[in-house]
Amino acid sequence: MDIITIIVISIGLSMDAFAVSVTNGFIIKKIQFKHAFRIAFSFGLFQAFMPILGWAAGLTLKEYIESFDHWIAFGLLLFIGLKMILSKESDNSESQNCLHFP
Repeated sequence: MDIITIIVISIGLSMDAFAVSVTNGFIIKKIQFKHAFRIAFSFGLFQAFMPILGWAAGLTLKEYIESFDHWIAFGLLLFIGLKMILSKESDNSESQNCLHFP
């Protein structure tokens, strides 16, 4: 993997974390330092280890799923798309603190 690919992946991961952080900033009204630290630590931990875990799983399972991997990707995207379309939640539902901070 060259340096440009690594930089592009890191920018994508940081945009994801930024979007979730901004949303949490809107939802959590009285955030304390310990809550912010817990959120930042969780993001850092998962965003460091999940790509490594995915890379290791990809290397391990490559020979077994290489012939039908595109169908797995298609099925996952189809499932996510249908779940979004068929979601019954209304858009004007009240926002809740998804982190369950008191």
